[in-house]
Amino acid sequence: MYRLAATPFLEANMAVAIVGYRSYPDGNMQDQIDDLELASRTIATRCPHLLKQPEGVNDEDWIGITLMGHSSGAHIALMTLVQRIERWVTSPDFSRIRDDDQALQFDHVVALSGVYSIGEHFDFEASRGVEEISPMRPAAGYTIDSFKLYSPATRLAKSSSLPMSQHSDILPNILLLHGVEDDVVPFTAANRAAKTLRGIGYDKLKVEFLNMGHQDTILHLMFGGQTKDVVMNWLQRRQEEEMYL
Repeated sequence: MYRLAATPFLEANMAVAIVGYRSYPDGNMQDQIDDLELASRTIATRCPHLLKQPEGVNDEDWIGITLMGHSSGAHIALMTLVQRIERWVTSPDFSRIRDDDQALQFDHVVALSGVYSIGEHFDFEASRGVEEISPMRPAAGYTIDSFKLYSPATRLAKSSSLPMSQHSDILPNILLLHGVEDDVVPFTAANRAAKTLRGIGYDKLKVEFLNMGHQDTILHLMFGGQTKDVVMNWLQRRQEEEMYL
């Protein structure tokens, strides 16, 4: 199904990889993050020619590398970024360890309708009476501590001493896009995550709210609509802004 998400990017002459990961009970959240990292390293190793600006392509036409996920995919994308940041900034040589990673280095991260606090979303699921059938709690590890461990915004806030602002030049731009009519993951999830990230100095961040539901955000990307327009325009604007900084 998610192959259709490639359409707007292919139309813009971009290479696309649709990446899957294990779902519970075949894997927990750390397994999912590991699967994404494995895919990232595999693509970087096997397709290096797709990751560099081709000869003859103007700077204004080269957007770079974007990681995008919807719903749980948005959560895993942000968690992957969080674990990378923690690894990078705790190294004595921040730039070197990032450059030495044998994996894709993302210029942009797009998160559609994602969960960014496991504890908050568990409370929301409980209010809907679905907490016992949802795979989120067992995939996250059942405990409050494990919920925090797999909550990207919460985890970065806990590590507020990380010198994010000192290394903003090599941190990716983030777009959080959410539907205000979402009854699966409330739009407040994106709003709270944005406040947390900005509060620790992550300023390469944009939040966009659309009048649509949970599945609509990805369908509007697949078949054309507001999501496609917002994402593609944001990617182009970010690239243009960086050219003139």
